[in-house]
This record gives sequence, structure tokens and C-alpha cells, in this order.
Amino acid sequence: MKSTTDYQNNFQYENGILQFISQPEGYIYKDATGYRYVYQYKDHLGNNRLSFMRNAGTVAIVKKTNYYPFGLTQKGYNNLTTSLGSAGAKKYQYNGKELQDDYGLDWYDYGARMYDPALGRFHVQDRFAENYYDLSTYQYGANNPVLMIDINGDSLNFSSAMATDPNAVKNVTNDVQTQTGLTLTVDPTSGQMTYATTTNKRGKTVAAVATDANGKKVGSRNARKMITKAIDNKNTVNVYATNKMGSMGGGLQININSTQISLLISGTSSNLDSKTMGFGMTFLHELGHTDLGGSEIDPQTFTTPSGAKAVNFGELGTNVPKMNRIRRQLGSSYGQRTSYGSMPIGGNTYLPFSTGAKSDLERGIVLANSYIKQ
Repeated sequence: MKSTTDYQNNFQYENGILQFISQPEGYIYKDATGYRYVYQYKDHLGNNRLSFMRNAGTVAIVKKTNYYPFGLTQKGYNNLTTSLGSAGAKKYQYNGKELQDDYGLDWYDYGARMYDPALGRFHVQDRFAENYYDLSTYQYGANNPVLMIDINGDSLNFSSAMATDPNAVKNVTNDVQTQTGLTLTVDPTSGQMTYATTTNKRGKTVAAVATDANGKKVGSRNARKMITKAIDNKNTVNVYATNKMGSMGGGLQININSTQISLLISGTSSNLDSKTMGFGMTFLHELGHTDLGGSEIDPQTFTTPSGAKAVNFGELGTNVPKMNRIRRQLGSSYGQRTSYGSMPIGGNTYLPFSTGAKSDLERGIVLANSYIKQ
């Protein structure tokens, strides 16, 4: 029998009849007794593991599901499906994606591509494959499904970072809010970052920006434009948070190393705002390296006689000047970074944040202010 499924935002219909309404913590459906709410427990990857509801005065399990790492459902043990709940809603399982079980395919619909959990692969190529030349064009989650997911969404996604270092996500969000004047929210389920909007005098929907006592917009207009442009982009930058590699960005990925950033904050001289290379400015710097941020570059490295990688002191590349424009708009306490590379002196390594500090380092003078000690 042919049936037609219609998707209207979080409302799903089958043959014109409402099946369920999805909600952040579950879904609403209608049975003979009226509208009922089903709650869902999801893990860090968005997998629906347990659905339950109130029934006959007690808590009843609607569906229980466990998965192998690449999404294949464990069957024969530790799983349960009851007659309660919506049959259509029960199809949303691995990563919260809808299972397409027609003709026994059992593929998951990721929007742009269908995913086969039996193979751990997509059946068509990744449209952004050129950004990940070291991975198969059919791979799922960079072949690390316990930590990473493939998503079909827009803008900035923090789902992986939330799973490994939620404090880093919180620190980035708080700093960037201060530095842009935007009100930012990271959805706890999808990991998507959004900004609050308002309607201007012309009736157009625009970003809501905080103002000071004089009615002037706070934060950097360049940083604000950078963030809203990224969030509005049709492509997605996935944000990770691991201390196994340094903070870096490129293509459609960013990594935030909270340990590295915390050391930069603690090493900031007293005349500078500690946020000048804190979580927000580091995130903006790495966003500048991505496809959504302009693919800006740092200075070219060279190999020293000892085999270490280094850059010429005083060189900036194209990304640092972009960040310095943001710093100028945030005020003199943010300083101006005058070298991408650092200079060792007096048993410490310094990044200069003024022309005077750069000049002193070049003359071998230990800095008293306008520096970040690494």
C-alpha cells in the first residue's frame, strides 16, 4: 500500500494525518486517550537509546535500542519495542536520523546522503571530500564514530566538542558573546550554534546586538559579521575540543585545545585583557582559517637546524591582521599582535602585543608589559 509522508518543520504527517510532533526532549503523539508525551534519553552522539512515557499511572518503556559503533542496531538482546508511542517517531534512531526500512534497506537518511550502518559507509561521495583528502570520500565520521558524527546542517556545530569538553564550548560561547554583542546559543541536542534576532525599523529580521548605556552597539562589528556569516552559511564547520592537538582550523573543521588556551590566558601581561588570546579570540582566529572564515593563512614555516618548525619573527600572515582589526574595535586593552611567531628570551618565550614590545624583544630586552608568555 502506497503512503505519503510529509515533513513540516517538527510536524510529521502520513497520508495527511498528523503522526507526531518532535520536541527537544522527545515527541508528542495522539492516541485514543488524547495527546501523549514521550521522553527520549540520548547519548553524546544524539543516538536515541531509550524512550519512555507515563502510562496507567506508572513509567512505561516505549523503545530501547543499543548500537554498534557505526550504527548497526544490536538485536536479540538489550533491545525492546512496545506498542506505545508513534511508529513514525520510533524510526529516528542512530544520530537521531530517520531509518529508511522500505524494501529491507535499513539505511539512515542524513539529508544529502543515505548511510548504511551495516557497512559504516555512505553510498555516494561526500560533496566536501576535497577538504578531507586523507579520508575516503564515502567514510562516516572520519572513521571515529565513538567521538564524531556526520551531520547535514548549517554553520557552526559543536556537538563533538560538547561531548569531549563542554566547558570549552561554554567558554568559547561566553567570550564570543562579549566580543560580538550577540546572544549566542548552542543547542544541547544538535550542537548547532544560533544567534538571537530582532526586527528592525524596516521590518527586516536582523541579529539582536547588545548596547551600552548610550545606546551604542557593544563588541566588534567585524567579529559580529564573521560569526553571523558563518552561522548563516549553507556549509558546516564542525568544532572539536581535544588536547591531543593544538588549537587549529582549516577547511570545515576547528579544534579547540583548552589547556593551551588556559596557558595563554595565565601568561597575559597585566596591562592586557586576558581575553586577547582567550577562548573567544582563539576560536575567531581558527574560524578565520576555515572555508567559512575566508581561508586566511599564517606565515610560512621553515625548519631550523635542530629540526624544529619556526616562522620569521615579526611576520603576520593574513589572519593576524584580521584579528587585530577585531582587537582595535574591542579597545586598547586587547593590544595589537605584532608577530605571529614568538621570541625566546630570559628563559621564557614571548608574543609581543605592541610595536614597542616587538622592538624590545628584537633587542633582547625582557618585556615588562604588552606580551603573552607562552
